[in-house]
Amino acid sequence: MSEKKLAEQIADVAVGTSYKTLPAPAISYVKTLLLDVLGSMVGTRNLESSRIARETAEELGGPAEATIVGLGKKVAAPNAAFANAIQCYGFDFVDDHNESNAHPSPATIPVSLAIGEALKINGKELVTAIALGNELVCRLGAAFLGDMYYQGFHPTSTCGTMGASLSAGKLMKLNRQQLIYTQGIAGSMVSGLMAWNSEGSFTKRLQAGHPAFCGIIAARMAQKGFNGPSDIYEGVDGVLHAYSHLDHYDSKWITEELGARWEFTTSSIKVYPCCRYSGGHLDACLELVQKYHPDPRKIKKILIRSSKYTIHLLAEPRKWDPQNVVDGQFSMPYQSAIAFVRGKVGIDEFTEESLRDPQARKLMKCVEVVEDEEFERRYPGQYSSAATITMEDGAKYTAVVDNPRGDKRNPVTHGDVEKKFRLLVGRVFQDEARTERVIDYVNNIESSRDVGELVSMVTVHAT
Repeated sequence: MSEKKLAEQIADVAVGTSYKTLPAPAISYVKTLLLDVLGSMVGTRNLESSRIARETAEELGGPAEATIVGLGKKVAAPNAAFANAIQCYGFDFVDDHNESNAHPSPATIPVSLAIGEALKINGKELVTAIALGNELVCRLGAAFLGDMYYQGFHPTSTCGTMGASLSAGKLMKLNRQQLIYTQGIAGSMVSGLMAWNSEGSFTKRLQAGHPAFCGIIAARMAQKGFNGPSDIYEGVDGVLHAYSHLDHYDSKWITEELGARWEFTTSSIKVYPCCRYSGGHLDACLELVQKYHPDPRKIKKILIRSSKYTIHLLAEPRKWDPQNVVDGQFSMPYQSAIAFVRGKVGIDEFTEESLRDPQARKLMKCVEVVEDEEFERRYPGQYSSAATITMEDGAKYTAVVDNPRGDKRNPVTHGDVEKKFRLLVGRVFQDEARTERVIDYVNNIESSRDVGELVSMVTVHAT
C-alpha cells in the first residue's frame, strides 16, 4: 500500500498525464462532454439566473483574460468561469456520475475554457485538463459511497471544487508540489449545501459557479507559493471526514487504478433537463405512454417505486405543489404528471407556464410514491425506478427501468449529443452553419492551437 498521501498520488498522476498517455476512449468522451456542456452554456442564455451571473461577473471585472459567454466581454478568468459555470447548470442538463452523485463537467469545463483562453492553450492540453479534473470529481465523490447527500452537502460543488482546481493547475503547468498545495487550498474552499431544495432556489445553479471560481483561485495562489495541507483528503480534519455522513467513506475509490482506469468515462449523459434521479421514473412513464397511449384524463392513479434518496430529493410533501422551475426540476409528481399529459419531457416542460398546466396539476394529485427495497439495495450503482398506472376502467400498466437512458449501461451516442447541442443552441441563435462549425471544432479539438477560438465561436454576435 502506498505511503504517499492522497493529494500526492493525485499530483503524481496529474504531472505524469499528457494527451499522449490518455486512452482513446477518454479523449473521445471529453469531446462528448465538452459539446454537451457547451450546449447548456449557450442554451440557457436567456434564463434570469444566467443573466444575473453574467452581470455579476461583469461587475467584478478584472483583467481581460477570459470571455463571459453570452456577453462577449472579457474579465478575470475566475469571474468568467463563475458566470459560465452557472449558465452550464441552468437547465440541469449536464453529465452525471452515478457512484459520486456529482455533475463533474459544469465545474471543470468552464474553468478549463477560461484558463485555456487566458493562456492560449491548445486543444490537446484542454482535453488533458478536463479529463484529470473530471476524474478527480468522480473518484472523490464515489469515495463518499452515495451518502454525502445525507450530510446536507452537494457533491457537484464539494467535489467539483477539487476537480476544478486540478484542471486549472494542470493548464497552468504547476509542478508536483504546487499541485499538492492547490488541492490543500481548494479543500478549504469546498462548500455547497443542498438547502436550495427547500425552496427551489437559484443556488442550485451556484453549485457549479462556486467551484469554478474557487478552483482557479486555489491554483493561482499555489502557483505563487501559498501552501495548503498535503493530507487535505484523509487528515483528521480533512475533506473525507468533514463531508462524509457518519464517517462513511472509502478512499480506495480515489486511488484504485488511478491513472490507469478512467472512471469519468462512465458518467451519464442526461436526456431530460432536470434532476438525474428523475431519469428512471421518466423513462418508465414515457415507456407507458409509447406502449399504451393512455388518456391522461382517465388515469386514476400513478404509482412510482424508487430508492430512498430519490424519494427524499424529489417527493417530499411540498413537491406536490412546485412553485418554480427549479422546484419542477426536482418534483417527481410534476414530472410524472407532465410526462403523461404531454407525452414528452423537454425544456418546454420546465417553464413557469408548464408548471401551471391545469391538467398536470390535477394529475399530480393522483401520484403516489413508495420506496422499493430492491431499488434501494442497488443504489447508487443503479438509479432504478418503476411506474404503474391504474386507469378508471381498472386496467393497470407497469414499466420498470434499471438503467435510465444516458446511463453507462444504456448510453447515448456522440451523435445524440450533437442533436442535443443543436436543440439547445438553436434556442439562442439560428445560424445553422455556425452551429455545425462549433460541432466540427469540438470533434477535432486536438487540432486547435488556441481554444479561445472555441469560446469566441459560441459567444460573438449572440442574439
